[in-house]
Amino acid sequence: MKAVIFKTCEALGFKLERIGEFPFERRNTDVVEEYDKSLDIEQQLINIHPDIEYHTFYGFGGAFTETAAISWSKLPKEKREEFITAYFDPEKGIGYTAGRLHINSCDFSADSYTYVKEGDITLDSFDISHDTRAIIPMVKAAGEVTKLWLFASPWSPPVYMKNTDKIQGGHLKREFYPLWADYIRRYISAYEEQGIKISAVTVQNEPRHHQQWESCLYTPSEESEYIGYLAEALKGLDVKIICYDHCRERLVERAGAIFGGKNGALCDGIANHWYSGDHFGEIRAVSQLWGDKLQIASESCCFDKQKGIKTENIWHFAEKYAHDISGAVSAGINYYCDWNLTTDENNGPTHFREGRNIVDVPIYCDTATGELVYQPSYYYIGHYSKFIRPGAKCVANSCYTDRLEVCSFKNADGSFVCVVLNRTEDDLPFILRIGDDVLSLKAESHSVQSIIIND
Repeated sequence: MKAVIFKTCEALGFKLERIGEFPFERRNTDVVEEYDKSLDIEQQLINIHPDIEYHTFYGFGGAFTETAAISWSKLPKEKREEFITAYFDPEKGIGYTAGRLHINSCDFSADSYTYVKEGDITLDSFDISHDTRAIIPMVKAAGEVTKLWLFASPWSPPVYMKNTDKIQGGHLKREFYPLWADYIRRYISAYEEQGIKISAVTVQNEPRHHQQWESCLYTPSEESEYIGYLAEALKGLDVKIICYDHCRERLVERAGAIFGGKNGALCDGIANHWYSGDHFGEIRAVSQLWGDKLQIASESCCFDKQKGIKTENIWHFAEKYAHDISGAVSAGINYYCDWNLTTDENNGPTHFREGRNIVDVPIYCDTATGELVYQPSYYYIGHYSKFIRPGAKCVANSCYTDRLEVCSFKNADGSFVCVVLNRTEDDLPFILRIGDDVLSLKAESHSVQSIIIND
């Protein structure tokens, strides 16, 4: 049995490097008749148990925000193609297969907009031509490289449907539940007319927070009630309904309120964001209690106060992604989706974000120079997205130390993937063990490595 190993660390620079191919050694160590230290491999083990399977993982991706699409559209043609290849090509890139869209504008749009004229209670003015300028061309370009699984999220209904006179905060008026659900149906149908299949919608982005940008609040009971109207509107469209779409620390409570409510059977899954901390236990609990429901890690991004293309904290950001991916996909996540696929060199274009933290992205589109700027996070994410393929089964593992973070999967083609993350200052040796086969390796300080076993 042999393993192919890929590695990224600060010492190697900005790359996902193939280190080589290494043979396992066969050791039958269940019983040692006479003690021999050379046969003692009880220490420093990472055990992989490929026959103990958990949930299925379906894919990694990022968000096709208007910010990302406008930034991408300003690049020269060859750089636009390089960008799409870098993210979506399974061989030349890191193999994304999923993506998130926003219904109406979000804070990462050039400005605030909806698809109807204000006050239109008939929706006769419904028109998605705004999205044909940048978002739809970007999605289509990615769709030419891979089959995409897309989900869409609203940030706010039009103002006239809300109980306030503002795009920020407020609640959807109950008398507009059917109309807003019809609005979502029209959006999905309009995208389908453009040749783009949307497979799922979340009820609302971050329904617990009144943001300074487009936002709308839903209590658990409001969300549960609205799901009934949304399910009715989406009949026949083969579109899944995903609830919550907010931070993980209240994932179990919201799942219980929605899945246990009167419209629980109409809701296909739950989405979460990482901004309140790890809370992998919340994901695991939802998986154990409602294993038939999809779990989507629908948004994550790193940020600080530095404007422009980030040069500080970038290796820390990369490790933060790897830590979260490893913990989340091991706990029960079925799809993992980053936030903006890109921004320009000024972290935009955006609106309503004055005074807020400034986000980083895995790849910047420097529209001033026409170049792409790759961050370490691109390569760290790639250690998971490139090798853990859609349809992979999470399999059991154990590790001798919590200083190493490990996730392991069995792909549909029979290959096994083990990703080992070391965020410490020390080089840490380990012995990868699958049954009687062992392989001695080392996780360098501040490194991530993917171990692919094809036998």
